[in-house]
Amino acid sequence: MAKPTFTTPDIDSFCLVDQLGLTITGQRLEEHRAVLECRVREDDPWCRHCGAEGVSIGTVVRQLAHVPLGWRPTTLVVRVRRYRCADCARVWRQDTSCTAAPRAKLSRHARVC
Repeated sequence: MAKPTFTTPDIDSFCLVDQLGLTITGQRLEEHRAVLECRVREDDPWCRHCGAEGVSIGTVVRQLAHVPLGWRPTTLVVRVRRYRCADCARVWRQDTSCTAAPRAKLSRHARVC
């Protein structure tokens, strides 16, 4: 390579979470595993029933096994925002279907490997 070009490091693309619709907000490296705290990139504030805008009422945590980084098993701790519709009082969570199947314990990338 005569003139290599480099870009700024991006942990989201290095860990393959950008393709899952997530962004990394924190990390914890333990002796036998790596834990990555993530959030869903896209907000989902619109009610699927009546179309009104919902209000955020907190988050829930979803843990997923992910592809290993190096020799360490990796866990994704995904914070999923919950919403409540002011008009019809329905409650829903952000869409994580591109991250993992419903009730799955493995991320989409972990299933492929």
